[in-house]
Amino acid sequence: MTMRRSWVEISLSRLRENVAAIQKRLSPSTRIIAVVKADAYGHGVEQISKCLFGCGVQDFAVATLEEAVELRKYLTRGKILVFGGCLQGEEGTFREHDLTAALFDHRALPDEIKVEVKIDTGMTRLGIPWEEALALVRRLTAQITGLYSHFACADKDPDFTRLQLQRFEQATFNLPYPRHISDSAGLQFAEAHLDAVRLGLALYGISPCPAVDYVKPALRWKTRILSVRGVLKGKPVGYCGTFITQRDSQVGVLPVGYADGYNRLFSNHGQVRVRGQLVPVLGSVSMDLTSVDLTDLPNPQVGEEVFLLEDSPDSPISAAGLSRTLGTIPYEVLTSLGNRVERVYV
Repeated sequence: MTMRRSWVEISLSRLRENVAAIQKRLSPSTRIIAVVKADAYGHGVEQISKCLFGCGVQDFAVATLEEAVELRKYLTRGKILVFGGCLQGEEGTFREHDLTAALFDHRALPDEIKVEVKIDTGMTRLGIPWEEALALVRRLTAQITGLYSHFACADKDPDFTRLQLQRFEQATFNLPYPRHISDSAGLQFAEAHLDAVRLGLALYGISPCPAVDYVKPALRWKTRILSVRGVLKGKPVGYCGTFITQRDSQVGVLPVGYADGYNRLFSNHGQVRVRGQLVPVLGSVSMDLTSVDLTDLPNPQVGEEVFLLEDSPDSPISAAGLSRTLGTIPYEVLTSLGNRVERVYV
């Protein structure tokens, strides 16, 4: 049996627990729309979508038609909304796979294509301007199955979030279609739950804001030490010698690099955990390899397990902790996980 380069362990029981924790805070009439774009945020769309469907989730959303066609292989039933809409020439594929297209401008679509109308209430990205939406929906002949909008900063600006909700309610007043506007951070606004909540990050257990602290991460990333070597004081490590050893050192090499999703910005800044102890990344993260300082560990061994990303939300190497080190957001950390990182479901 060959040794894995690196792998993520994904807890399906954690996923189910997150769904249950969220459902407890929703009214019985509010559905969950599971956002499983970008390979279910790096978690693996096949197993994640099947697990969510088994939890009673019947509505899903993805970014592209290609993602929707793949998802339909795993879910023969259930609604699939394509955020990117139906482009010219794609109509037959939408019909064949029973997909729903986002309609975010004034283009005409064939009557037989199911659509959800996206309304722009302040994101200023895709969507019908909220002032125009009511008139447009009333004259559409397409098969409308829903109306939705997207919060721009529900995690940071409650006043603007409430303004967006107010605009959405005005734009959809008295229209006979299901409505949704809440994202994961929007869970903290009960008045925004409406007919459905559209969730990504919270389902995978990453808290989008302090108020949504009842979910737990489902994913952790591991590798094993590939090589250990003694390096004398004053020696350069890695490309361009960006780290010089300050003491005689034991340097471990991990079979993981930026091609796997371990960001190059962790060069001389990242940490990994070995035997419960955090140890620093030395030098530049390369495409396939990363060096770490094992000097303070007695007799480090090839094959020892290493944590690159932990599933404790308080860990400095959780998805949230790594994103802070990188100056980014957990979404980027998770969706950067590469194809050669094996997914293992536990």
